[in-house]
Amino acid sequence: MGRDLGLPAGRSVTAMPLTQADWHNRFMIQAQWTEGLRLYFFNLIQDSDITRVLDIGCGTGVLLPDLDVLSPARIFGADLNLSYLTLAKNASPGCDLLAANAHQLPFQENSFDVVLCHYFLLWVGDPHHALQEMKRITQPGGIVAAFAEPDYGGRIDHPPIFSAYREMQIATLQDAGADPLMGRKLKGLFQLEGFQDIQAGVYQGSWSGKPSQDEIDSEWKILASDLAGQLTPQKLENLRQQEISAWEEGTRLIYVPTFYTWGKVPE
Repeated sequence: MGRDLGLPAGRSVTAMPLTQADWHNRFMIQAQWTEGLRLYFFNLIQDSDITRVLDIGCGTGVLLPDLDVLSPARIFGADLNLSYLTLAKNASPGCDLLAANAHQLPFQENSFDVVLCHYFLLWVGDPHHALQEMKRITQPGGIVAAFAEPDYGGRIDHPPIFSAYREMQIATLQDAGADPLMGRKLKGLFQLEGFQDIQAGVYQGSWSGKPSQDEIDSEWKILASDLAGQLTPQKLENLRQQEISAWEEGTRLIYVPTFYTWGKVPE
């Protein structure tokens, strides 16, 4: 997932706090990565009687227009961040949005046919309880889906000079309260919470040349923000220069295994 740095070669780098626009762009890129899985999932359930779908942790709403196209159901989105929800409402005025905590969802039991999340469970602190809540509000026979959870413990960087990124990013995520190893735990979480007909897997990596400039810029902003507390501005700048060279040479490769799982609520 990590990508090139994407800044002119003579310009120094100082990590700045990420803006809402930065995060929205990041969410958009992540949604593009997982588009194929959502298409497969909704094709799989197209003969089911689906009337209400909830995207929990919807952020700025990047999945909502896609869900509206893929399903005839009424689409809901929930997130704790009110500024994100404002942006989501502007982009998807026909969706029902509300502020909600994943550990205390303001819905009655059996309220939805599908409850889904995307790059979310690693951030919730207690994923067992979050999944219990998602299961509680899903109808018997309905589906809970986690479309994407990364596992930074399996991150691969090449050339080897960049391998230190993995441990530094893991430490930063842990300091922020996230679980950087959520991906490998995902299927087990669904199993422990009693879901049935579980399907799980990992996204395959593919590389067809240099990533887009948008991906490059977004990845560097994330990386620079993550590493700012561990590296001096000069060391960040040195890494940037080395990455630029590696991408130009065609030798740079980054892979973060990203897992998905879904399962049915017992009838």
